[in-house]
Amino acid sequence: MTRQSWAIVAMALFATAPAFGLDTITRKSDGKKVAGAITEMSKTEINIKKAVGEPEVIQANDVAAIDWDGGGPELRLGYTDEAAGKFETALTRYTKAKGDAKNPSEHLKAEFDYIIARVNAQAAMSDAAKQDAAIKGLLAVQKSRPEHFRYYESVYVLSQLQLAMGDFAGARATTDLLSKAPWNDYKLLSKIASGRISVAENKLDDAAKEFEAAAAAATDTPADQARKYEAMLGQARALIAQSKFEDALKILETVTEKGPADEASIQAEAFVLQGNALQSLGRMKEAAMSYLHVDILFRKDTALHAEALYNLSKAWKQAQFPDRSEEAGAKLVQLYPNSSWRKKLASGQ
Repeated sequence: MTRQSWAIVAMALFATAPAFGLDTITRKSDGKKVAGAITEMSKTEINIKKAVGEPEVIQANDVAAIDWDGGGPELRLGYTDEAAGKFETALTRYTKAKGDAKNPSEHLKAEFDYIIARVNAQAAMSDAAKQDAAIKGLLAVQKSRPEHFRYYESVYVLSQLQLAMGDFAGARATTDLLSKAPWNDYKLLSKIASGRISVAENKLDDAAKEFEAAAAAATDTPADQARKYEAMLGQARALIAQSKFEDALKILETVTEKGPADEASIQAEAFVLQGNALQSLGRMKEAAMSYLHVDILFRKDTALHAEALYNLSKAWKQAQFPDRSEEAGAKLVQLYPNSSWRKKLASGQ
C-alpha cells in the first residue's frame, strides 16, 4: 500500500471512529499500553473501549499506570514526584491538576480523590502529626468512591498507616478487608500485613506461620514473587525479634541479592533489617553500610528512610565516627522532624 493510500485509510478511520478522548493504561503483567475510553470501572476491573478492536477488561491489580484524558501535565508530574518520595510537591501538583481539569470524567474525579488521600498517607507514615487526618482522608474516599480501581490499593495503605500508629485492632480489621480482594497477590499481601501486626504485638509464633504460609502460596508470577520476598522480610523481622540474628542475615542476603530490583520498598526494608541484625551482633561498620544503602538509594519510603537515619547515627557513633553520626542525626531532624525516630534520637534512646 502506498503512503497516500495509508493516509486515506487513516483519515477514514478518524472520520468514522467515535469522538472520545484517550485514556492510556499500562499493564503491569506485560508492560503493554491499551488506549481508548474508560467506560466502566469497579474496585476490581476497568472496561476500556478502544478506537479500533474489541473492548478490553483490565484487572485493577494489573494497572501499572494510567495517562488520563484531561489529566494534564501536572498530574503526570505529580505521579513522578510521588514515586520519588517528593510527597509535598506531588500533593501540590495533584491539587493543581484537579483544579485545572476541564470537564473531568467521574473516574478521573475519583482518581484525584484517591491519589490525594494516598500521598497524604505516604507523607504521614513518617509524621505522626499528619496521621489522623490522613486516615480520615483514606476512609472518606473509600466511602464516597467505593467502585474505583484504587480501592484495594488504598485499603492496604490504610492498614500500613494504622500499623505505624500502633492501632493494631484497626489494622487487623483493615487487613481482613484486604483479604477479600479477588487476586492471589493481594491475598498474600493480606497474610503478610497480618504477620507484620503479629510481630508488632510480639506474637512471633503466629507471625512466623503467616509469613511461611504467604511465601508457600506464591506462584511464579512477578506480582506473587514480589510478595514472596516481602514474606521473607517478615520472617527475618520475626527472627530478629527472637534474637536469631545470623538466621535473619541469611534470609536478608537472599532478598538483597535475588529480590526484585525494581521493588524499592522491598530492598529498603531488607537493608534496614540487615543493619539492625548486624548492629545487634556488634558489627557496627557493616551495619552502617547497610543503612547507607537506604539513605543513598532508597529514600522514597520515608518511614524506612527515617529508621535508617536514626540507626545510622547510632551505628556511626558506636563505630567511633562522631562526625558521621552527627551528620545522619542532623539529616533525620531536618527531613523527619515529627517522626518517632527523631523523637527517639532526641531522647537519647
